[in-house]
Amino acid sequence: MVEEDILTEKQRKKFLAGLHRQLFWCGERIPDEVEFNGKMFPLHEITWELINKPDLNDEDKEQIEHCIVSLSKKARSFESVLETETMTVGEAKGIFDKTAGLLRAVMDLKEIEELPGPERMTKFKEDAMKCTVKDAKGWIKFLAELDE
Repeated sequence: MVEEDILTEKQRKKFLAGLHRQLFWCGERIPDEVEFNGKMFPLHEITWELINKPDLNDEDKEQIEHCIVSLSKKARSFESVLETETMTVGEAKGIFDKTAGLLRAVMDLKEIEELPGPERMTKFKEDAMKCTVKDAKGWIKFLAELDE
């Protein structure tokens, strides 16, 4: 499969299924910046600051809610493009990565609301460890497939 090849329906379905599997966000990075209405926002920085905040005030909670709604809409629009547009495999991978990064941010922001400060960081570290194990298993599987 070459990145310049046109995306097949089977490949398209695989990308879309990847966005809906459990722990899909493992290994995905929250984008450094995201554009809304022509303006760039430092998404990674904002998310990290909120994760590390010991207590959230009403303004923080409002910001989190706004971010969740906006990021979810943007992710759905990317997913819609992935579902319907003709593109190369490389373009599809790029859209998948953008969508997964936004969904990762949504997942992290939802957890911020649910957990108090110290528990938030503990959960964040646990999730990072799960992702590391999942990534290692993925690489082992990939290397085994290469040997075949």
